[in-house]
Amino acid sequence: MTQEEQARKLRQEIHRLRVKKFHWPLDAFKFIMDGMGYGSSLTALSEERLRELKALMLKYRKHGRPSEFTFDKQGKYMFALMKRAGWTESQFRAFTIKHYSKSHWNLLDPKERRAVIAMFQSYIKKQAKDQLNTAIDPKEDSNE
Repeated sequence: MTQEEQARKLRQEIHRLRVKKFHWPLDAFKFIMDGMGYGSSLTALSEERLRELKALMLKYRKHGRPSEFTFDKQGKYMFALMKRAGWTESQFRAFTIKHYSKSHWNLLDPKERRAVIAMFQSYIKKQAKDQLNTAIDPKEDSNE
């Protein structure tokens, strides 16, 4: 196998880990790579750097605790709202990366935290209102 084929195989294995182990969207992965000093492109990395990144990803072990325990007290409240609103943790992480350039709740400042909680509260209220409107049949309310 040529050196280019080996590098290509390593890039594929890294993307496989990104998707299957971490469930990271591509934008989040690029942000994390850049933050770790690898840049935002796997193709720009040498074979040695690709092996190093893959080894880091393989070594990383998620803790056995439920994901809501990775949050502080206010974050646990946000997590409950997030679940009621129907979001997954990976969707929330992608949202915080896109809107605040931060990868975790604990990195948000108080103003950003309030905005996220308010957003989830408004989603939940809207869902409740929509469910109420669909439960009420307009024909039953008319006096015809």
